[in-house]
Amino acid sequence: MSDSQRRSQQDKAPRSEIYYPIKRSAEETIDDPECNGPLDAIVTRNHYGSMVLNAYHALFIDVDMPGSSNPSRYGNSSRYGVPHEWQGVFNDLCTVLASERRTGFRVYRTAAGFRVLVTTQEFEPGSACANDLMRSVGADSQFVRFCDTQKTFRARLTPKPWRCGATEPPNQFPRRSAAERRSFSEWLEKYEVACRNLATCQFLKHVGPDETHNRISPIIELHDRATKSHEELQLA
Repeated sequence: MSDSQRRSQQDKAPRSEIYYPIKRSAEETIDDPECNGPLDAIVTRNHYGSMVLNAYHALFIDVDMPGSSNPSRYGNSSRYGVPHEWQGVFNDLCTVLASERRTGFRVYRTAAGFRVLVTTQEFEPGSACANDLMRSVGADSQFVRFCDTQKTFRARLTPKPWRCGATEPPNQFPRRSAAERRSFSEWLEKYEVACRNLATCQFLKHVGPDETHNRISPIIELHDRATKSHEELQLA
C-alpha cells in the first residue's frame, strides 16, 4: 500500500461498521429482467435499501477516500474525472494495478473513492490471493472481512438513500405483513424517483490486458447498466 493510501485508511471515519456488519443478514433477492442467461452472481437489496451485486467469483474492490460523504464538494477534476484532491491516490492505485502484468482491471470513481473490478480471472471470496490483492490497493479491512463473511464480492448498484434526499426504508426484510409490504412499496417508489438522475459510479479507465473472462463479461454489463457508469451524472 502506498503512503497516500495508508493515510486515506487512517483518516477514515469509524462509521464503516454500519455498512459492513459482522453478521450476515437476510436480503431480498431482486430479479433482473434485462439479464439474459445464467449469471454467476445475484442482486439483493441491503438493509438501507440499495441494490447490491453479489458476485461469486468476480472480484470487486472498493477503495474509499477520507471525508468523501459529499461528492458534490469535488467539483474540479482531472482528465479522468478524478477530483484533484484524489489524484495522488488514483495514480498510486493505477501503478499498483499495472504491476499485476497478467491481470486486467476496470477502474471506476465512486462518491466515496474508487472501485476496481478484475476482468481477466476469477477469485474465491476469502482466498489468500483475493485478500492480498484487495489489501495491496488499500481496500478497507472491514470490506475485506465482509466479503469473506458473505462469501461473495459485493458492489453497490444504486445510490445510498441519504445521498439522494430519500429516507431509509421503514422496515427490514423479510416483511411479514401486508402493512409492512405496503409501506415499503411506498418508500421504494420515492427512492427510485430520488435516484433516477444519479449514478453510483463512473467508469474511468482500463488497466492491464484487455481480454475479459467469459463469466465476468455479463457481470460487467449488468454492473455498468445498473450503476449508470457511462452516463454523465452526479455520483451518489
